[in-house]
Amino acid sequence: MYNNWLDSIYSDTSEAFVSDNTPDIGDIIDVTIRMYKDAPVKRVLVRAVPNGAENYYKAAITKEEKGLVYYTAKLPINEYRVQYQFDIVTDTNIYFYTQMGITTYIPDQTYDFIILSDYRQPDWVKGAVFYQIFPERFCNGNPKINVRSGEYEYRGNKSIEMESWYDRPLSWEEGHSLDFFGGDLEGVTKKLDYLEELGVTALYLNPIFSAYSNHKYDCIDYFHVDEHFGGDEALERLCKEVHKRGMKIILDISINHTGIENIWVKKGKPFYFKNADGSLKGWFGIDTLPILDYRNGELRRLVYKDEDSALKKWLKEPYCIDGWRFDVADVFARNDRVQLADEVWQEVCDAIREVNPDAFIIGEDWGDCAKFLQGHLWNTPMNYFGFGRIIRHFVGLSDLFLERHEEFADVKYKLTAKDVAARYNEHYAKIPGVIADCQMNLFDSHDIARLHNYDEISFDRWKIAVTAQLLWTGIPCIYYGDEVAIDGYTDHDSGFRYPMPWDRITDEGKRHLNTIHIMTGLRKNYDAFSRGGRKVIYDDGYIIAIARFFKDEVFLGVLSMEEEDKEITLPLKLVGASAPEGERDMFGISIKGRAAENGDYILSVPAEGSLLMKCL
Repeated sequence: MYNNWLDSIYSDTSEAFVSDNTPDIGDIIDVTIRMYKDAPVKRVLVRAVPNGAENYYKAAITKEEKGLVYYTAKLPINEYRVQYQFDIVTDTNIYFYTQMGITTYIPDQTYDFIILSDYRQPDWVKGAVFYQIFPERFCNGNPKINVRSGEYEYRGNKSIEMESWYDRPLSWEEGHSLDFFGGDLEGVTKKLDYLEELGVTALYLNPIFSAYSNHKYDCIDYFHVDEHFGGDEALERLCKEVHKRGMKIILDISINHTGIENIWVKKGKPFYFKNADGSLKGWFGIDTLPILDYRNGELRRLVYKDEDSALKKWLKEPYCIDGWRFDVADVFARNDRVQLADEVWQEVCDAIREVNPDAFIIGEDWGDCAKFLQGHLWNTPMNYFGFGRIIRHFVGLSDLFLERHEEFADVKYKLTAKDVAARYNEHYAKIPGVIADCQMNLFDSHDIARLHNYDEISFDRWKIAVTAQLLWTGIPCIYYGDEVAIDGYTDHDSGFRYPMPWDRITDEGKRHLNTIHIMTGLRKNYDAFSRGGRKVIYDDGYIIAIARFFKDEVFLGVLSMEEEDKEITLPLKLVGASAPEGERDMFGISIKGRAAENGDYILSVPAEGSLLMKCL
């Protein structure tokens, strides 16, 4: 497998294969494709459709290197969005190459390579590492502002101040999301040295605006930071310290719904959908989370249009946050016959970028959301669909969506390596490369049980997921505490939100921490992981091998969920490599392999394990 010349064909829209992937209209750019030097190719053409009319641009050989030949064509950028595919001519056939791969028939334009001339990719995302913080459980920087037991009552339940930072978080039935440990923004500020040393470059904070719950998705007031987090002044101090270090900060907000105690509800504002009986319609049937109705012009002005609107306020001085993460973005501005998502999302994203063109916009969507990832709306989803759901399933869990439905609960099936490759392609092949580079690749979050808290997930399986964050195109996101094997349980979201064990890091936690340090260091020090191409060179059974490469750098990651050690043959020449460099991989694991006579490399792969090798 993976040894005929068609397997060697590769291109993408990274700077290694496109001379300028964010050009201006009127520019002429170089687009490049490569393949084996001895491929039986007569000519290579680039097909585009300027102004709707099919046109071809002839490619010429521009380089030969490490057994690969590079063909380059000149492509005029005459529109804001230019799509193209490669046509490869032999004596007997014409092969058509798109982001989805090779076909022997003329494909439609769904999977074309895409160049956006009006897209501004925030420079800071290159090499970025995100770190998600659930503020109430991260660090108690100022105990004087803790929520006290009985301080207030919400929906018939009273607030609870936990006695110890290391108490077990209460379930919904026990605490109703009113159990508080005292985490605040001052605590985040005090831990910036730790985060910087960990290799984090961007913080993503779960909601911090005034609300009664510990998770703050039931917002009372979008215009003020919760006093128990330190108020607006604490956010100002945090933002200034973050920016002083060259780091970025993104805040979380739900503009799909508010809490039932929101000031707009109290004032009787006509901002909400109603049920037939006149009551406010709740998100997901939860009556305490009334859904906002964006047919109302005043609501639009208050949320995002006015210069002092909720979204614009925090993007400006003295806070200057660097972007927004939108909760339940998949259902936003949608309610049966009222379907305003396309219109309102465009207005929201335009309003944000009017204030900060480099603002990063993250939408929570667990499924296929390619329509929002074409350059004019989100930069990324929480990439469950293209990464998190795939890798969690591969390492031994069920798919995140299927496991939530009892109809599928009794069926356990393993994800094969070919399944992994196909699911990846179904997400990435439909989006422009500059958007692919920004995908926020996470496998844990405040909404899903932590991978390492499952009994069946060993350290080696967890490490497969961490390694995959380097192998997938996009940006790794670490959920707070994963790096120290934080405690937790898997049957309720309270178990995903344990307090950070600052002074109780176990030996297993230290093992996790070392792994994360290596991962972030590689991300920082090698362009292949942040700016490079990605190619699957082996996917058989339950072993997948993925190459990441940029100019002279070639890395190979091998992920195995086989139950025993396997020996596999790797055609490293597909990516211009010959063998691993050195006797150990980037995590210090011994490499056991040998060269084959035809130039392939035969590698021994450990059962349920991973290797990440720099290649010669």
